[in-house]
Amino acid sequence: MQESIEYKGHTINIELDQNAENPRTEWDHFTEIHCCSSKYNLGEHNHASWDECKKAIAKCKKSGDMVFDVYAYVHGGVVLSLGDFYGKLPQGHAEFDSGQSGFIVVKKKEIIESWGKNNWTEELRKKAYEVAESDIKTFNIYLSGEIYGYTIDDDCGDSCWGYYEVDDAIEEAKGSIDYIVEQTKEEMEA
Repeated sequence: MQESIEYKGHTINIELDQNAENPRTEWDHFTEIHCCSSKYNLGEHNHASWDECKKAIAKCKKSGDMVFDVYAYVHGGVVLSLGDFYGKLPQGHAEFDSGQSGFIVVKKKEIIESWGKNNWTEELRKKAYEVAESDIKTFNIYLSGEIYGYTIDDDCGDSCWGYYEVDDAIEEAKGSIDYIVEQTKEEMEA
């Protein structure tokens, strides 16, 4: 994917980020993904067997952490979901190309400390699910390879990478050009 946009006399090139950071290993978050796969590494903890994975999850549950099932659809790529894929895919695909791949754990201690509560409330449980859902969505974008960056073709040589939305990359590039144009204008008036 490459897109070029003309803006105020400059050319913005939007490209796929070939060196995007893995959000599961490079970012801080309230969740951790435990998976069981010999072919894919779909989280921070890739267990050799389901027994090993279930033991780790039992330990998390004993600590009071919230645990949600994670399903994977593997068909020319990988997509994760907090629910199964039955009824969401073309006929037959859910039965053969998807299944449970592991769990996502929302750490009780970190959530409670960050949101100033002493225990799980219904509201916190809902937020925990939303956090898990958001982390899965972000990881899916990474797995799909649809992370963007921009370069500006001219003597300024500005660039930036790691945008999970193409519109964000475009807006940031335009902001950079606006700054360059303003600086050039001020220099000419001085």
